[in-house]
Amino acid sequence: MFFKDSRFKIQDSRFRIQDSRPESLPILNLEFSILNPREAGAGFTLLEIMIALAIIGISLMTVLHTVNYHAGISDANTVTTQLTQLAKEQLFNLEANPAASAGNIEGTSFTYENIVSETGEPGIIELKTIVKGQDREIELRELIAGAAVE
Repeated sequence: MFFKDSRFKIQDSRFRIQDSRPESLPILNLEFSILNPREAGAGFTLLEIMIALAIIGISLMTVLHTVNYHAGISDANTVTTQLTQLAKEQLFNLEANPAASAGNIEGTSFTYENIVSETGEPGIIELKTIVKGQDREIELRELIAGAAVE
């Protein structure tokens, strides 16, 4: 028999079949790993991949929510700035011609209302402009010396 004088040896995750003579070369030399599967081949387990995907998914959801939230704030600030600028223009026009009026502002979906009222002091009138649009409202007031309100 071929393996009659052979000896089997398991040492440090190596399996050797060798002839009993010390100068002989191994007949079969296999290497395997029982304790640590990573030594057999590098890679990731399914659990590690699932945990990494969960972390990436949660991070992406947080980033998308933050971007969406701040885009809404930016849009609200843009509308408020537009309303403020249009109210300043209306107040400037009201200074030149102090008469009550209301209407739509050309080229926008905003409306305005100009109000002129007397104050308790003679010769001083109050000008008020209200600009409304997109569920927001801006009101500007100014006191000027002028003629009595008709």
